[in-house]
Amino acid sequence: MKPTYHCIPCHVNHVYRIISQLSPEADKAHSIMQQLTLMIAKNRYDTPPDCAYVLYKKIKVLTGIDDPFANVKQQNNDIMLSLMPQLQSVLDDDEPIKQALRISLAGNIIDYGIGDVDYSGYLKKFQDLVHDIDIPDKFYNQFIASVANAKKILFIGDNAGEIVADKLLVEKLNHDNITFVVRGGAVINDATIDDAHYVGLSKKVKIVTTGDRTPGIHLHRSGKDFLQELLHADMIIAKGQGNFETMIDASLQDFVKHGATLFFLFKIKCVPVAEYMGKKVEDNAFVIREL
Repeated sequence: MKPTYHCIPCHVNHVYRIISQLSPEADKAHSIMQQLTLMIAKNRYDTPPDCAYVLYKKIKVLTGIDDPFANVKQQNNDIMLSLMPQLQSVLDDDEPIKQALRISLAGNIIDYGIGDVDYSGYLKKFQDLVHDIDIPDKFYNQFIASVANAKKILFIGDNAGEIVADKLLVEKLNHDNITFVVRGGAVINDATIDDAHYVGLSKKVKIVTTGDRTPGIHLHRSGKDFLQELLHADMIIAKGQGNFETMIDASLQDFVKHGATLFFLFKIKCVPVAEYMGKKVEDNAFVIREL
């Protein structure tokens, strides 16, 4: 997806929250904001996550901090792990995969790329979030058929904390060849290899990283291990808006095998994506792309 004018204030607000959180002295904070804002205004990027990639490289140079959301990600993981008994109880019904899909999607609310998360409200409303998700029959039926027919499934994750919910979905898919993908380095609150180990996901499935810090997929910056996994997958599950923005329009020839199917699953968090989808902000999105 191409950036729109809506993306400019979104990126500015995001870096403002980061710099405010880091609490540098006023003059330094002012200088950092000026430099980052100029980068946002002057440069053109293929997708919004590509802008975030460049900004986070610059933030590290300007502040010396590699992972501004390290503590937040730890909190995300711990809160979601504490919810495991509640999540497991929700799965006790006749359609465990459908319920696991709902839980996985509900977990996508954990996203600091757009704004802060109200955890008190989130924890109290989690079960309501799950039960209120209506999965379209077309998406679900094709999803189930793809799981049954796929020799290899590639699951591209999104945020820390959210991957705890994804772990439940991985378990319920009950497939013997699933590879889970995390980011190649710290960016926003996206999950990394450390998060995958911490929540126990690496004990369930093979983990690879994108080899890249884009909060999405940039095929020409991605590492060889990820690209090999992508090329051999029959079914690709892509969680989160960043993965959608970077993959929905991307030319996937020579990167994804012919006949593979991509399933995008995320909560819409901004106006450009809502308009692209013909939906509203905060709607749930279920998108299928066939190659």
